[in-house]
Amino acid sequence: MSSSSLGHQATPALTMEELNRIICEAINERQSDFTSTTKLHLFDQTMLLEIVFATHPLLASLDKDACITLLDNNESLHSILKNAFAARSFKELVEHPSIRALSLTDDKKQSASQLPSSDSNGSFVSTFETDYRGNSAQNFIDVTNHYARESASAANVKLYNKAISVIQSSGMGKSRMADEIGDTIFTIPANLREKLEGGLKAYPPADEDLREYLEDNLGKGDNQIQAKYAAFIMAVCDTTKAMVESLFKGRGLKGDKLAKVWAGHLKHGQSDDKVGINRREFYSSVITLAKKVLSNASVDRSTFPTKDEVDDILSELLASAQQMLECIAPNHSGINTACYFYFDEAHNLTTPPKFIEGVRSWSLYHNLGKVLAKLSNLPIFFIFLSTNSHLQRFAPVARDYPSYRASDGSFLIPPFTELPFNIFVPEMYKTLKISKKARSLANACTTEVMSCMGRALWFTHYQRWNTQQRQSIESRKAQKVDDIITFANEKLTLQGGTKDHVAESELAALSIRVGITFDSRTPASREAEARQVESHMRIVYAIPEHREYMRTGCSSEPILAEAASRFLNRTKDKVGIAISAPRVLAENIQKGFLAKGERGELCGRLLVTIAHDLAIDECPVVANPLLKDPQPRYHQPVPVLAFLRALFASCYHDIVLDATSMTGKNGNLKLKTAFKNAFVCFSHFTLAKDSEMLEAKHLQTALFRGMAMQAKDNQYSIDAVIPIHMGSITNPIAVETTSAINLQFKNRKVPQSCSVDRRITVPNLKQPVISIIFEFGAKSSKSSVAPSQVTLHDTDSALNPDHNHYVFVAHGCTSQTYEAIPEEVENCYKAILAVDSLKDDFPRADIPESWALVQELRPSYGGADARDEWGNSKAIKSPGSSTLDTKGAIPSSSGVKATGNQPRLTRSHGVKQGLEKLASSQSSILGSSKSHKGSRFKLEGETPTPTRRSSRLKSSSNNALPGASTKTGQQLRTRSPPASATHNEPRSEMKEYELEDEESDLKGKATKTSRGNRRKSRGSIGEGLPTKKTKI
Repeated sequence: MSSSSLGHQATPALTMEELNRIICEAINERQSDFTSTTKLHLFDQTMLLEIVFATHPLLASLDKDACITLLDNNESLHSILKNAFAARSFKELVEHPSIRALSLTDDKKQSASQLPSSDSNGSFVSTFETDYRGNSAQNFIDVTNHYARESASAANVKLYNKAISVIQSSGMGKSRMADEIGDTIFTIPANLREKLEGGLKAYPPADEDLREYLEDNLGKGDNQIQAKYAAFIMAVCDTTKAMVESLFKGRGLKGDKLAKVWAGHLKHGQSDDKVGINRREFYSSVITLAKKVLSNASVDRSTFPTKDEVDDILSELLASAQQMLECIAPNHSGINTACYFYFDEAHNLTTPPKFIEGVRSWSLYHNLGKVLAKLSNLPIFFIFLSTNSHLQRFAPVARDYPSYRASDGSFLIPPFTELPFNIFVPEMYKTLKISKKARSLANACTTEVMSCMGRALWFTHYQRWNTQQRQSIESRKAQKVDDIITFANEKLTLQGGTKDHVAESELAALSIRVGITFDSRTPASREAEARQVESHMRIVYAIPEHREYMRTGCSSEPILAEAASRFLNRTKDKVGIAISAPRVLAENIQKGFLAKGERGELCGRLLVTIAHDLAIDECPVVANPLLKDPQPRYHQPVPVLAFLRALFASCYHDIVLDATSMTGKNGNLKLKTAFKNAFVCFSHFTLAKDSEMLEAKHLQTALFRGMAMQAKDNQYSIDAVIPIHMGSITNPIAVETTSAINLQFKNRKVPQSCSVDRRITVPNLKQPVISIIFEFGAKSSKSSVAPSQVTLHDTDSALNPDHNHYVFVAHGCTSQTYEAIPEEVENCYKAILAVDSLKDDFPRADIPESWALVQELRPSYGGADARDEWGNSKAIKSPGSSTLDTKGAIPSSSGVKATGNQPRLTRSHGVKQGLEKLASSQSSILGSSKSHKGSRFKLEGETPTPTRRSSRLKSSSNNALPGASTKTGQQLRTRSPPASATHNEPRSEMKEYELEDEESDLKGKATKTSRGNRRKSRGSIGEGLPTKKTKI
């Protein structure tokens, strides 16, 4: 990409004379540190370079080590520094290419002012010692108290046990919430995390001896495990009571004061790798006592435990728990929770057991639940924290839980998922304001600002890394903290992952970027979705009370989107996102993991995301190893013109960039002029909750977060929106500088006229707007590019919304239309767009007689069916021939005709065929519209026709746009626009630039999908209306 295409970036009004003065003043302040006042010695050059970077307002500050590296890599700087120091003129220095490469303008990012630094020492422990943000901890307490009160007062919600699982992906603050609760309510912590291999770290550290005790179940039956767990809980209660009386007796501590002191006692001496000595001694005493309880309870080891012996232990457990409560919460009401006992990383307890007839049939979790049921009337709540969301294990549905629990209670509390998000965003905005830094794209696209968005993990890790940068080199080597983007990549891909996890990591990365919904109807899909939550950062939004499925997704997290972008562009031999992304999407559709929905929209989001990354690859590399703060590679602004060039095939670049608005009544301003200094900035798509989010005043937020918007169901006229910033990336984002690219995605064989109401996103009619309609399923016999005519009316309003509206229609889904689609993955797009039908799921669709009988069941009615039935003209035929035409083709609602001998086994088989089939040669067409200068056309007295026709020109060389002369079969097409969706006043006939390609085998659909029916208002205005033609 040329520098001219990027546009000149504005810089603060600072003359060279002023800059020289500022640098000289800084030198004078440190004059005593220089060897000479007139001559710069070699060992003073690093200091001068530090001063220049520290004082120049458009340069990032570099430390001494970075300056040394810069000098080592650029020998010419030595003489330039000497001359600049002697002359006290630094123009040549600051204009040196190595210095300009670190400039924060010209598509480089201005770093925001430093956010409040952490007082941490770079350790995991320190992140738990900072002030807690959000109200999730208090909300959790309120929720558990709610269930306790409901259980005490309503028979229909009597709890089986007072246990609740907290299920959420990594880094969402499960452990931190539990730790915060411990400062308010008396809490007993336990961590059962398995031992990590390969030097990997996780926090909080595990209670290793306790884990071994609880998970040691080899050869044990359900009764033995229940007795063991009952003894363990009883030992915890007895040991806690003894320690509280020993340590805090006579100090008058109670309530939250006792809770806080107790929590501090157990955390004393805790490090990143190991629990503190007090906690180790606590569980050592517990395990010793539990073993003693079991030994004393056994009469005959060969038969232990009998049912009576288990009941005896459970009775003793109840007494011990009551005594502990009297110690830590005397005079407690008995309703609200007085004590929490949480198990962190408890998912190993849910592993299905090796079934032993009459001896073992329950998991460790089920057995523990049975023990806890005996304490359901006490104000003790047990919490199980995990990323593992395999619902049939951790949050079993009623039918899967031990059947005789009904005698104790029947209600299982649904998992808790409400954890904090975006909690550092307000502080980030406040810091920008205080430091007088604009809310610009340049400031937004730095890892410091990006880390404040999303889960708290990113901010806390960034603070650890930032603290490390201020330490000595020796300290850094002793405790290395990876930069935030590397860290996010490790979290996304399971800390580097293995080959077995690559496919799941690819799906996770793609889902973060384009938004993917899983099909909750199938066990395989639910299992895949659970693995995404457990290991790949997918967020759980809700788990219904019935726990049959869960609702998950990927929220806006710029740091994670940047990591996902890098991963997709380097996975599978680094072939790039244009190859890897459609392959990943097609493979997962073939596996049946993804919700069917409207695949056209998913395909469209994928396509523009790929174009975004291809445009980035044209831009100069922003990230530089000399910068202290590693900068994003893909989460950054992209010039609109570069984005459009990366999206559409090169043969259409001139047509797109030279296009004028729909009416041409803005001075025939070409698109490339209107958007010459405009930028898109989206590394990921996020679902819009409502239409209001699509308005320019709210698209400001989308721009700052670097997200494009996926429209909600039933959104009129628009399927997705890419925000545009008009002006320099250093200028503040404002309503007045915000525009949009409106997107409509259609996956149908027969294109129909449809309109885009630009006022939905940008009501300021003076602001130029782009709209693109993607007709993925359309086929065309056209092979030329030519302008269309537009009819204007004398009453045409000066405030016509289309005067500054640039609209394109792109047909097909191949490399001939889109630069973002390499030829080798065209079959992947066929698979993505393939429409599933009843025939795809019918296992004997290849047997004509069987399929004909299914059709006779009338799963749907066709026109021929109704005509034959009404006219009673259908002859009595054998089932095998009742629905066959004379050519032996089998009717199919899928939009694909299969011959009678063509096997059609399953839906997956049909998709697989699309992946394996060689791409057919295709051609494409893009048509543009332009108003005739100096003339107006008025169409009268013509009979409307139901179909669109085109008039071929005998000679069209004078009308073709540049680049069209090399094509054959040129033609001029005229058509009327659809009616306005919201206005009754006369308006100009709309014109659209159209890109088309032939796609002989692409599966599309003319009828609406189930989701399409719900969105019937979207793009429906003008669809299927008769058009008027003017013959030239």
